[in-house]
Amino acid sequence: MNVFFTKKAPFSRKLLVALLLLLPLFFAFSSSCKKPTEYFDYVSELRDDVFLAESDGFSLKIYSVTKETPYKTDGIPRETTTRTEIYLVAPAGDKPCMLSFRIGEQEFGGDMSFDNVRGEYYFSCTLNVAGQGSIACSIDYGGQKLELNAISVVDGETLAPKRVLELVRNAEKELFDSLTDKYGFAGEIYLRLLYEDAAYYYVGVIDRDMNVYAFLVNAKTGKILAKRQS
Repeated sequence: MNVFFTKKAPFSRKLLVALLLLLPLFFAFSSSCKKPTEYFDYVSELRDDVFLAESDGFSLKIYSVTKETPYKTDGIPRETTTRTEIYLVAPAGDKPCMLSFRIGEQEFGGDMSFDNVRGEYYFSCTLNVAGQGSIACSIDYGGQKLELNAISVVDGETLAPKRVLELVRNAEKELFDSLTDKYGFAGEIYLRLLYEDAAYYYVGVIDRDMNVYAFLVNAKTGKILAKRQS
């Protein structure tokens, strides 16, 4: 360090002073260039497409979902996997039920198990069906053959999940800022596309104390229609 103060280097002292004066500007510039938090990276459950079909007392729902594994509502996002979940409401649950459908050149399907609590048949597989538009399903319900063509509720006016999250983030800036620091976002996010006479999104924000901030959002405008905390 003595080199900055010897008579042989008269300009070194000025250089040191200049550098010291510039340090606050450097740190301010570094802070302003900090990469913004990508909140979509904290989505631990995503439902981005829903397919529906009804016929002769049968109701079919197909969900395109991406979920964390293990699935746990604790405010901590984990590694996710993409799956297709299929639910069938039938006249009764006492008959064996087989499902088959094709995506491209591949055929999928198998036995559907009956959930006594939900009162519906269920099948899932590792498959991404988002953006398919429609899925034609063949069902054998105790020997009764059914052909159901499930149509996606997503159309050209339906907002993408990432855009919906951005709009909720802007509308609820205080909440998101309170959970964000230089290390990132201290929580996890659920984004589920719903359909009840119209398309909606459920957006759930779960913090590390397992408080849940829930928002119901119009899927075409991004407007928050209802919200609650639990």
